[in-house]
Parts: sequence; structure tokens; C-alpha cells
Amino acid sequence: MIKINKPLVIVANGEFPKNPIILNILKKAKFIICCDGAADKLLKNGYSPNLIIGDFDSISDLISEQYKDISLKVLDQSKNDLRKAIDFSIKNNINELSIIGASGFREDHLIGNIFSLYKYPNTKIKIYTDTGTFELINKSQKIKSFKGQQVSFFSEDRTIKITSSNLKYNFNKNTLNYLFSGTLNESKEKYFSLGISHGALLLYKKYN
Repeated sequence: MIKINKPLVIVANGEFPKNPIILNILKKAKFIICCDGAADKLLKNGYSPNLIIGDFDSISDLISEQYKDISLKVLDQSKNDLRKAIDFSIKNNINELSIIGASGFREDHLIGNIFSLYKYPNTKIKIYTDTGTFELINKSQKIKSFKGQQVSFFSEDRTIKITSSNLKYNFNKNTLNYLFSGTLNESKEKYFSLGISHGALLLYKKYN
């Protein structure tokens, strides 16, 4: 039986992060799940995994053998290794988690990883890249920000009506007709308010 302590961080098998903001999150993690070959990168950078999960097609044989006692092989090809890690976390009653290493190398993987968040509307998941964060917003709320912070909004649902305040380009019951329609906005204060009629929006916020 694996005991999972919080905060939990999932390390995807993309480019290992360099930004000190992300590395600080990793240092504070109480439980680290590696997606397959991400274990090699994690160990190379001086950290140790608590669990390795995936189909084990990219991890080195040496690491796979050395850490076999904390490895979970999941062969379901309908999911990538990141979604396997998220599903495992939720199954073990984790409702908040951070994801790093989801970007770099292949843009198609990054897009798939980001939009995977729509599969988990009731779990607080944040993806950290070297430039900013992606998270799902599924209710009207005030969002912590800073003056001049670059933000973008994405929606799978063209019927969601959006209202806002404290943005450079505010919404007034607008909808996003294309994936690019809500990009390149900017916060004007220490927070901005976002109202949505239903569903969920994907929010990107750039670091200070």
C-alpha cells in the first residue's frame, strides 16, 4: 500500500524544468510521481521518485530495475503516461496536484497534455511550464494576478458567456468562437474577476 503525502507533483517526460519557480515546487513536494522516462531525468537532477508509472517504453533498463519496487506498469494505450499518473492520483483521493515537465521536445504532446485538464474538471490541477501556468477555471471567481501579467483564455465550448473586470480587454458576456479568440490579454491589477455562465475555461498566466 502506497501512502501519498501532499503536496503531490507529477513529473511528465518532457523537458526537465529550469525555472526556479518550478524547481522550488519540486523541492517542496512530499510525493513525486514520474511518468516513465521522466524518472531518469529526475534522478539526473538530484531528486528521487516516490512512484514511477507508465508503459515503461522510455525509462532506462538500469533505472527500471533499480526502482522496480516503486514502479506501476499500466499498459492501457488509450491513455498517455501523464493521464495514467493523474488517474492514479485521483483514485488515491488526491484532489490537488501540480504537473511539471509537460512541455518541451514535442508541441503536440504539450497541447494534448494541456487539454487533458478538461477530463478532470473537479480536480485542482496546475501545469507549470518554464514561462507560466495552465489551469482549468470552472466557476466564477477572483483570480490572483499582478499588474501587467499576460493571460490567455481558451474554451472548448463556444456557448460559454464570459464576463470580467481588471483586464486590458474585458469580456461582457462574450463567447470564444475560436481557440485563439481569448489569447494575449493582460491583467491591470493584483487580481481580476472572471465570470462564466457554465462549463470551464482554460487559463494561462505568465510568471512575473
